[in-house]
Amino acid sequence: MIKKLRKKFITVSLLSVFALLTGILLVINMVNFALVTEDADRVLGRLVEEGGKFRDEGIPDVEPRGPRGPKGPDSPELGQTMRYFTVTFDTDGNVVDVNMKINAVSPEEAIEWARSLVNNKNGWSKTYYRYHVWNNGDNISVTVVDQSRELLPSYRVLIASCIGEIAGLLITLLALTCVSSSITQPVEQSDRKQKRFIRDASIELKDPIVAIDASRKTLENRFGETEETSLIAKEVERLTKVVQGLDTLLLLEEPHDRVRSEIDLTALISDKASIYCDTMQSAGKTMTLSLQEGVKAWADPVTIEKLIAIVLKNGADYAETRLAITLSRTGDRVVLELVNDATGLQDGPMDSVFERFYRSPEVRQSVPDGAGLGLSIAKAIVDSEGGRIRAEAKNGEFRLKIEL
Repeated sequence: MIKKLRKKFITVSLLSVFALLTGILLVINMVNFALVTEDADRVLGRLVEEGGKFRDEGIPDVEPRGPRGPKGPDSPELGQTMRYFTVTFDTDGNVVDVNMKINAVSPEEAIEWARSLVNNKNGWSKTYYRYHVWNNGDNISVTVVDQSRELLPSYRVLIASCIGEIAGLLITLLALTCVSSSITQPVEQSDRKQKRFIRDASIELKDPIVAIDASRKTLENRFGETEETSLIAKEVERLTKVVQGLDTLLLLEEPHDRVRSEIDLTALISDKASIYCDTMQSAGKTMTLSLQEGVKAWADPVTIEKLIAIVLKNGADYAETRLAITLSRTGDRVVLELVNDATGLQDGPMDSVFERFYRSPEVRQSVPDGAGLGLSIAKAIVDSEGGRIRAEAKNGEFRLKIEL
């Protein structure tokens, strides 16, 4: 259990750090890319204002208009350094004018490229190029600017931030691995003390139970069975079940090799349910089964049989009037669900039912003979098989769901 707790702590912490770093990375790179896009659109806007090409190119005596100074999109040297082309079409789609200020694209390629963009408005094309389609009098012009040089720092920031995030995650994983043992140490000590208590209690209870039962049998041999000896026998049986439950918990938590085989859960549940069905009918209760045919699982037959017996008995004992059992296969998971009616339960998860010796006041009143270990053992079995078990109350019903 401690190993699982440690793994869960490391996993949750690592996912939290990953979410934080990813969020920061996304914000930084989105802002960076947005600034590059804004600059490209300002260059395109200036080109549109000046008719598709920079006027007075090469005259660096114009005061910079933008907040980024002379290196921004309003630089007076922009006409000399910007790589772009503008192609103008008439209403019939014929080329009216081509203005080329780029060496990487030929005029023919520019015309075909512009023709493919003429039905759009603006955006990015071929990763590095920003374009804008605008009305030039009665004609339509397409202006495309090369932003590869401007985007290069952005891609470098993206790569550097990704490397930084990976490095941060590795450092976090290393740190969590080092400190997780000290963080989980109090829980480990508590779990160790609890196991020692269960082991000691099981050992210390066995001898008195045997002695009490032997004395009861002696009294019955001398004086016959009486009401008092019957009560003693009932309590001895109850204490014996408690000790057996404690031994089962200890056995399930100890690491050992399990013998697994294919189990026909449909047949197993059907056979076990027939035992409790008669008991429920005699108590005026009903049991309904909805079992998918041929549902099988690869698991330990002994523990799975015990699991089925525990959850069926729990449902039969605590159902007020009805118990519904459903078995199905969903993907690679086997799902077993038991639903019984129950009053006095607040809607919501009921994880407390899996705690050892836990029994609510309502349960103690309806079934006074329980020990509060059944569902604890069921959870230990499901955990050992790598499955999940959940309990919740909803609309006056107690729902127990097992996935294997």
